[in-house]
Amino acid sequence: MEVTFDQLINLPELKDLKLVSGNKGIFRRVKWVHIMETPDIVSYAKSDELIILTGVAIFDNRNGFIELINGLIKKHAAGLIVNVGKYFSRVPDYIKRISDENDFPVFEIPWKISLSEVTKVICNHIVKLYLEKLPYENLLKNIISDKVNYEDFTKRLSDSGYASFKSFRIIIVSIDRFQEYLSSKNVKDEQSILHMKSSFLRCVNSSIWDAKFQPISLLENESVVFLMINEKDKLINLEKLLEGIRENGKKNFLDINLSIAVGSAYTEFSEIKTTYLEALKTLKVIKSEGSNDKNMFYSDIGAYKLLSEIKNVTLLKEYYDETVGILEQYDAQNDTDFTHIFYVFIEKNGNYIQTSKKLYLHRNTLMYKINKIQEILKKDLTDTKVKFEFYLGYLIKNFNNF
Repeated sequence: MEVTFDQLINLPELKDLKLVSGNKGIFRRVKWVHIMETPDIVSYAKSDELIILTGVAIFDNRNGFIELINGLIKKHAAGLIVNVGKYFSRVPDYIKRISDENDFPVFEIPWKISLSEVTKVICNHIVKLYLEKLPYENLLKNIISDKVNYEDFTKRLSDSGYASFKSFRIIIVSIDRFQEYLSSKNVKDEQSILHMKSSFLRCVNSSIWDAKFQPISLLENESVVFLMINEKDKLINLEKLLEGIRENGKKNFLDINLSIAVGSAYTEFSEIKTTYLEALKTLKVIKSEGSNDKNMFYSDIGAYKLLSEIKNVTLLKEYYDETVGILEQYDAQNDTDFTHIFYVFIEKNGNYIQTSKKLYLHRNTLMYKINKIQEILKKDLTDTKVKFEFYLGYLIKNFNNF
């Protein structure tokens, strides 16, 4: 696991470190620490580095301080610690405003605290955690790719408190409509996108990490995939865990929506790939239905289980063309919306009142449109078998994005 600010502020040796602004950046990763005093050397700062400032060269230079923090933000530095008590009595409000606007964490630490000791504590923690977690690098990816055997797996996790391995389950947490989310936040360059994804991974890991459960996770595109082990032994309430992940995500990423797909739990190590594929299928169902901010278990995807096992896409397309495809073609040629209307009609089990309410249509208007759909399809739409055939066509359309 990478070192993040939420870990550092909980270290006993750093109990005097106080977060004063940029709270939403608490899950930023920290790669190393440097002391810096003047804006002209900001160009040497690197991404994810934590900067410590005594103020000796900048305490009476407001513009210089603003230039320094803006430079650090532009360089994607991790955050800033200001040594208060001598040159600064506290972090100035104008710095806090810039910090909050950019989710850039700024901390205060009293002058009496040795900065060399602070630097040593943080650097030692970074090195220690790196060495501890080094064997887990790409572990989950290798498991899914069948590149790790059971003996190697148990050996790697023996130091994490796992005396036995009784169950395995994959959960995928995905950002809904990721490209739209990036656009809404005006995030465009690759480095900023990568930084956001990394912060999201750390946020999810932080949500599920405790003394009993150290997440084994990886980042796949805009999703975090993590492996749960021995969830029953840990008395984990799965629904509460999922809601905790969502709440933490919303707290740290403004306006974010998350889809959470849950595979089944298995007792055999060889089934980790199976539960992973189940979670992937479940995520596909959530997205194909156009849902937002939703949890779904593989056990609840219904008929999509069967569709996901059919590999003959040509056959599925043929079925779609013979059912829903007829309406879609008519809509395209006549500028109508019969495909959607009929879907809602089937969804409401042929109930005209409920369908009218859902579509904001007068009942007589709806009846006219359903009769017109019946003429186009040359089918009895009151027939349960017909409704089922078309409902299956809609599922195929959604799942395969036809």
